[in-house]
Amino acid sequence: MISFLIRHKKSILIITLAFFLGSIVYIGLDAYSRSNYSLTAATVGGQKISYRDLYRLSDQQANRLRSQGVDVNEDMLKFLQQQVLSSMVSEEVLNQAAQKAGLWVADYEVAYDIKTSPWFSQDGKFDKAAYEYALKSSVGVTPAQFEEQLRRDKLANRFRQTLYSFYKLTPEEVKYSYQVQHGNLKDFEANKQDFKLALMDTKMETAQKAFLDDFNNRVEIKTFLE
Repeated sequence: MISFLIRHKKSILIITLAFFLGSIVYIGLDAYSRSNYSLTAATVGGQKISYRDLYRLSDQQANRLRSQGVDVNEDMLKFLQQQVLSSMVSEEVLNQAAQKAGLWVADYEVAYDIKTSPWFSQDGKFDKAAYEYALKSSVGVTPAQFEEQLRRDKLANRFRQTLYSFYKLTPEEVKYSYQVQHGNLKDFEANKQDFKLALMDTKMETAQKAFLDDFNNRVEIKTFLE
């Protein structure tokens, strides 16, 4: 997993930037919800997650689905909001855990990701005006807000990598898991590498869920989205 993150660092960055640069459209939220942006959608310990941020990000998700021809009805919208809120809570948990572990993200790391992003370039070079315009016109956030979110994303990923570093797969474990899943070892050598990557992904997902469950037992997490 760590090697995957390293190999695909630039792709992950582009996906992260695209997540925040999706166009915002009106998606039919009722007037009551829109009028309560200032209220809290969830709390993680003493940290609040606002409805404003939740609706902004779920709007972006809905807009991307619409651009792909998906009909985002009311039920789909509610599902998206739940998924986005779950991701926001997980990110906050990972950030708090990272800070307690003494992890941090330097300013130059954030600056490097922004300056090397094709989203903010003109003729292959970073353009500050293009950067500020893209954020304002597409998402409605300031550079400071965007950079803080990018920092949080990077810090959460850094903690994930630290968490994952404690987990390894032995050759015996890979072979045994393959046999259990397939009933035999036929074609094991041919499929071993792909199977190992998939098994590692599953192991890391399980490790992260166990960590989040343990964190939830120690730090109060509340969600208020109906």
